Amino acid sequence: MAEKKTGTVNDHVIEQKGVQWVDSLEAEDFSPHIPKDEFDARISKARALLAKHGIDAMVLFAYDNKYYYGGYRESNIRYSHRWRHCLIVSQEHEPIFVGESVLANSVRRTTWIKDVRTWSQIKLWRLPVRFIDVFLDTMKSLCLDNKVIAMEYGPEYVLEVSIDEVREIERSLPNAKFVSADRVVWEQRMIKTPWEIELMRVTCEKAGRVLSKGWRSIRPGLTERDIHRIIWEEYVKEDMYDAIDITNITLFFCGSDGPGKWRLVSTPFYDRVIREGDQGFADSGPTYKGYWTDFQRSFYVGKKLPPKMEDLSKWGRDAYLNTVRNIVPGMRGCDIFKLAEKETYRQDWNQAVPIDFVGHGIGLLNHEQPWFSPDDLTELAPGMVVCVEVGCFGNDLVYFGNMPEDIYLVTETGLEKLGIDFPLEIFLCG
Repeated sequence: MAEKKTGTVNDHVIEQKGVQWVDSLEAEDFSPHIPKDEFDARISKARALLAKHGIDAMVLFAYDNKYYYGGYRESNIRYSHRWRHCLIVSQEHEPIFVGESVLANSVRRTTWIKDVRTWSQIKLWRLPVRFIDVFLDTMKSLCLDNKVIAMEYGPEYVLEVSIDEVREIERSLPNAKFVSADRVVWEQRMIKTPWEIELMRVTCEKAGRVLSKGWRSIRPGLTERDIHRIIWEEYVKEDMYDAIDITNITLFFCGSDGPGKWRLVSTPFYDRVIREGDQGFADSGPTYKGYWTDFQRSFYVGKKLPPKMEDLSKWGRDAYLNTVRNIVPGMRGCDIFKLAEKETYRQDWNQAVPIDFVGHGIGLLNHEQPWFSPDDLTELAPGMVVCVEVGCFGNDLVYFGNMPEDIYLVTETGLEKLGIDFPLEIFLCG
């Protein structure tokens, strides 16, 4: 045990059992999640967009936005008010982290944020005991208490704050004007940076190895739980067991003993033994350094597809490829939906798009803007990373069908595939 020393933490001397508790800035390695130039470029772009949209500052509680703009990641999602924290990004100031004191060390070790303002209900630390008090003091010290403040009012965030707390913030700053942060956030996050694009390439390569191993392991005699275990093991080998962003592969199984009785095989997992004649569908994918993957393939357990499944396999593949090959920058999300719908009908007049979108953006979430849906007017632009998912299905539900999905980078002329090298037809297992 070290000798008792004189030191300070937030200007307060704190001693316990002869040990001086200090923030050991020089004693531990600094390991930022994102490079300094990437951090600076994101903040610079955010400031320009804030100015463009007449917003003075953003107050960010969403886990994905705190990572994107602050480089701050967590070991778990802290929904509880006991660890309440946020990131303030403004036109005129450096980013500021306001949060419970237990988080401060991680911020200093893994981010480029220099201004950290803390609170704690542990009175020993002699800090303010409520988040709201430190937050309001920060906003007033930055002269933001009577400005235009953006918050994450939109639907596509993993928020770590309650509605009651948001309302308290609004009431406590009566002279501020509150607006949605969506225009700034998605105008920026939809276009991936070169660093993100390279990371997505690596992520897709890793995911390809994980999923190929898992899907090729499906065969009679194994249980559904066995397949998940194989996939989980590959997660770990590829460093894709990436809490808090870990996702289980979604597997739909339709057993040969119950035609048309489809069920989602996620948690709880099943110990049902896989048999010849089973069919199914795999969706989603593992994550790496916070970035998601999302792939789809269909499979059939047996040596040969039934005739109807042969048709669905070909129709789904062709509808998908014809859609992908005709997507170019400038098309709107609704245009891409209509294209996919047309290509689906081209295969068989009785077909229909089974969900209300045929693709979406991907990045720090597995579903991001833009959406390839009838109501999305967003224009496709170079630098976007998107998923395309189009297929054909058996309307009687006896045979599921085929809907491939892969990840693409939008280039100046079309789409560049970042996805896995795996057949687009229904895959024969066993």
